[in-house]
Amino acid sequence: MMNITSKFPLDKRVWPGVVFLGSLALLLRGILNVPYVIRSFAVLLVAHLLFFRDPQREPPMAQGLLAPADGKVVKIDEIFEERFLHEQAVRIRIFLSVFDVHSTRAPLAGIIKYQNYVPGKFLNALRKDAFDHNESNWIGIENRARRVLVRQLTGAIARRIYSDVVIGQVMGRGEKLGMICYGSGVEVCIPKRLFQVGIRVGQHVCGGATILGAWNEED
Repeated sequence: MMNITSKFPLDKRVWPGVVFLGSLALLLRGILNVPYVIRSFAVLLVAHLLFFRDPQREPPMAQGLLAPADGKVVKIDEIFEERFLHEQAVRIRIFLSVFDVHSTRAPLAGIIKYQNYVPGKFLNALRKDAFDHNESNWIGIENRARRVLVRQLTGAIARRIYSDVVIGQVMGRGEKLGMICYGSGVEVCIPKRLFQVGIRVGQHVCGGATILGAWNEED
C-alpha cells in the first residue's frame, strides 16, 4: 500500500483529524441518512490535508538568516530582547494565514539553548496586541556568536502549538522546529549588531527558503 506521506509530505499531527472527519461522515451518512454528507466531508478532508502539508525544502546555498515560517511579513522593528539575547535586536513578525504551510523551521544551524512555553489568549494574530497576549512558545538557537529567538504564536483559530525540539538538540539550517495548528504568527529576533535586514513589510516569505537578511562581516 502506498504511503501517502511519501508522495505528499504531511505532518504527523494530520491523522487524528482524518479519523475524526471520516468517522463523523460515516456516522451522519449511515445513521442519520444526511444527503451529500460524504461529498461535503470530502471537501473538509482535503482542506485538512492541505493545512497539514509539510513539504521538504532544501535551504538555499546563499548565506544568511532563513525565514522560520511561511507567511506575510507584518512588522519589522527594533527592541531590547530580554528573554534570550539580552541585547538590542531586530524583530521580524510573520502572519500565517490558513493557506500557508504551518511548519516552523530553524533560521540557522545551531543548538537549542532556550525554550519556554507561555500560556495566553487566542486573539486574531493580525491584531496589534495579539503578539503581546497570545499563547506562545519561545525557542532560542545558538551557533557560536550568532543567536536567534523564534516565537511560535497562536491565533484566533490556532489553538495548539507543537514543538518538536528539546534543549541541547543540534539543528540543521532549515530543519523543522515544530508546527502551529491553523492561522497564527511567528516572530524572530536577531541581535541588531550582527544583522542587516533584507526583506520588507508586506513581503511573503517561505520558511526554510527565503533569506531574511545577512550576517554582518564582523561576526
